[in-house]
Amino acid sequence: MVYQIGTGVRLLPPLLTDQVWGVEGHEAFLLFCLALGPSDLNIRWEVNGQRLETPVTEYRHVSTTGEVFVSSWLRQGDLRKESQYQCIATSHVGNETSKILIGPGPKDKDSVLSRDLKQWRSALTDHEKLLLNWKEAWESCGGEGVL
Repeated sequence: MVYQIGTGVRLLPPLLTDQVWGVEGHEAFLLFCLALGPSDLNIRWEVNGQRLETPVTEYRHVSTTGEVFVSSWLRQGDLRKESQYQCIATSHVGNETSKILIGPGPKDKDSVLSRDLKQWRSALTDHEKLLLNWKEAWESCGGEGVL
């Protein structure tokens, strides 16, 4: 996907709907949000319509032409009821939102642990691959620096 100046804000895969599964109340889970847009691009997270209080990690890379790639992720836990998470990317040219409804899942602790380890490993591996692909794409389009 190539971003052109002035075309707006784009959320990039993986979107939230591609990332989350049912989780048990005491489990932690990880959500990623990737966006591309103009230099004033900002990502905010909400849960059930309210701004998220949990610390959010963010990585920003600005090109020489002014576009910015933002990778934002958060770790959540202690899910007591179904909750809707939103990643909202905004700038002066527009906004995009990705949403997911997360609810409590299976109670079998052995299957939960096994599933969680696989999902965390897969999510982190996918995120690393995506960042490497973006680095290669960015450099091939004349972007400078390293993602």
